[in-house]
Amino acid sequence: MVSRRAAKSKGSQFEMDCAYSLKKVYSDIIRLGSEGFQMQFDLQSDAEEAVFECKRLKGLSWNQLVKLYDKLIDVTPTAQKRYILFQSNRQPCLVFYETSDDDCWEFKIKEFESVFGVPFEKHPSTRVKKK
Repeated sequence: MVSRRAAKSKGSQFEMDCAYSLKKVYSDIIRLGSEGFQMQFDLQSDAEEAVFECKRLKGLSWNQLVKLYDKLIDVTPTAQKRYILFQSNRQPCLVFYETSDDDCWEFKIKEFESVFGVPFEKHPSTRVKKK
């Protein structure tokens, strides 16, 4: 069983990994929690008008993803692009997003690299190494 503190740090580390990987695509991406903002989403790119919600959970159902996406729409009505980045235990990072094909809107789930064109990478350690 994962303690509350361990689960919180796991989510924070996942946000840092997402921001680090997306920095290659969105150079102005910021982690809102680390900047002192309390929003209903985790990452934002002003230039592309994109918002990202990051979830690191043991499992996530389709209904949970749709509810998270609906909440993201409610809190970011002016955003052009919305993504939910999520990862289950020992699985690749996946992206849930909405797209339109011939005036038909649909939800899609794809691997991180196939959506953004860059590999999902862990952020470099910020710990100071002992000599």
